[in-house]
Amino acid sequence: MPTIFNRRILMLAVAAGLAGAGQAGTINSGLQIEPGQTFELGGGQEGGFTVRGSNSGPVAVVVLGKLPGAAPVIRGTVAPGGAVDATFAAGEMALLRNTSDSKTARLTLKITGDTASLGMSYSGNR
Repeated sequence: MPTIFNRRILMLAVAAGLAGAGQAGTINSGLQIEPGQTFELGGGQEGGFTVRGSNSGPVAVVVLGKLPGAAPVIRGTVAPGGAVDATFAAGEMALLRNTSDSKTARLTLKITGDTASLGMSYSGNR
């Protein structure tokens, strides 16, 4: 199981990719989402972005989109070994939710589009 230290290193690596990207950029990430957690990407950015990749871990990941002031909308579930290809609008947040309470989710992702101002955080599953 990744430690909080490892999670912070991952967030710093993704942040470095974000800082180096222009408005239209590419971020490559090996993302780990701890049990019972949701990775939140974007929200408030001026342009849209796309998340493509695969689930390289042992658990399913639910992909949701959340526009400001609206409830999250499920875009689909990515089974282990499955692929994700989801586009998010300007201001929309991508939510990648680990469905397990005991296993870490792992995704290999390529994020393209307006990556210059994408925020990121983790929250508990709701």
